[in-house]
Amino acid sequence: MGRIWVSGALCLGMFAGTAIAQSGGASAASYNDLRWYLQGEGGFIASDSSGVDNGVAGYLSVGKPLSEWFSLELDVGYASLDASPSPDYERLLVGVKGVAYLLPGPDANSLGGIRPFLQAGLYGHSIDFIDSQSLNETTSDSISYQLGGGFTYPLSRLFTLVASARYGIDEFQGDVRDDTYYTWTGTLGLRVSFGEFPPDSDNDSVPDHIDECPGTAPGVTVDRFGCPLDSDGDGVPDPQDRCPGTPEGVAVDRNGCPLDSDGDGVPDYMDQCPNTPKGERVDKRGCPFTDSDGDGVPDHMDRDPNTAPGVAVDQFGRPLDSDGDGVPDHLDRCPNTPPGAKVLPNGCALEGDRRLAYPGEPADADGFATERTQNFVLRGVNFEFDSSRLKPESRSILNQAAEVLKAYPNVSVDVEGHTDSVGTDAYNLGLSERRANAVKAYLTQQGISPRRMTAVGYGETVPIDTNETEDGRANNRRVEFRVR
Repeated sequence: MGRIWVSGALCLGMFAGTAIAQSGGASAASYNDLRWYLQGEGGFIASDSSGVDNGVAGYLSVGKPLSEWFSLELDVGYASLDASPSPDYERLLVGVKGVAYLLPGPDANSLGGIRPFLQAGLYGHSIDFIDSQSLNETTSDSISYQLGGGFTYPLSRLFTLVASARYGIDEFQGDVRDDTYYTWTGTLGLRVSFGEFPPDSDNDSVPDHIDECPGTAPGVTVDRFGCPLDSDGDGVPDPQDRCPGTPEGVAVDRNGCPLDSDGDGVPDYMDQCPNTPKGERVDKRGCPFTDSDGDGVPDHMDRDPNTAPGVAVDQFGRPLDSDGDGVPDHLDRCPNTPPGAKVLPNGCALEGDRRLAYPGEPADADGFATERTQNFVLRGVNFEFDSSRLKPESRSILNQAAEVLKAYPNVSVDVEGHTDSVGTDAYNLGLSERRANAVKAYLTQQGISPRRMTAVGYGETVPIDTNETEDGRANNRRVEFRVR
């Protein structure tokens, strides 16, 4: 290619004056993207001087926005045209152009969409060709003018698609027959911007131009103004707040924790007994702690203030009933009763339940009986001394047992009578049989079919406790259901 001559070039801003004036009113959200960029374009060129010459063309540009609405670009362009029947020729341009945008640019919240623009440029060119008359190689060094337009479309914060069309007028100097030449150029390209947009110096995802708390420490969650979050609105940012979730309006210390003037562990806004002497134990109200039954629940919250020592209770001081069968855990011989099952006074259902072993009974690793597992003691069923006559308090227990039997109409039971070791074996055996029959008779009166019950006496042969103590002998004097 021949020598290249480049004329001095000036920007044509004829389409940008009005738009530039408008940029002064842009809001903070429409932060101007003023980054330098490099832009490459390629496409087709056609001439309409005489006939239709065509070929390929490309441009490489370095640009810098001067405002939201106007950019200045340094252009280098190249084209190769097929001028059949004339010989081909090549064209090189260097110059500047102004780009005036017709829509606002990307802001801090959105990249935006298609953005149309107008452009005008002034170039120095060098065109090498063979003159059709003299057949001599000729170079024309002169000036070109271009007008056009196009649009941009952002692909990311770094890359932008650019499409443009230009109409050019080339002035010729040299051994040519025409002194002007007209071209149409259409290109598609990619723009690469340099640097971060919008700038965010502390990397908190809030651009500098709206960041009211610049310099936020790494990893700190911030609000839309770039300031550390204060979720509970107590004036202490979350990273320093040791007591998040403070109720609205509650006075806090520098750590964000509610004030506790008397130091009793109950914040002032909850303390019903302020000015408690230092070191005194208090309840949740901040008042001196009183717990009459020693179950750990203060009296003012205790719904069962006479709980026996050592019995586990819930937050309201009621004995725990883990399986919800109505029998507290400390009395429940079947602590895993299926939900909704009807249970005996000892907390056991006649079907689908497991009973804890009594002292001395074979048991598995979890303490459940491995033998006589279907035997359930009717604790509280007592008789007159040396008699089969039921005591009055036994009747409520048997009434409950009757309701359970009604809940399981397909279940039959042995009603077993047991005694302690006091007396002869024969006498105890007879006494246990009479007592078993007494229980069967009472249940029959409550509507249970006698065919579902078999009275059996075992005397002293199946103890569940020691016979060496009064308490042990009392446990051995009992009536049991055995499910058949």
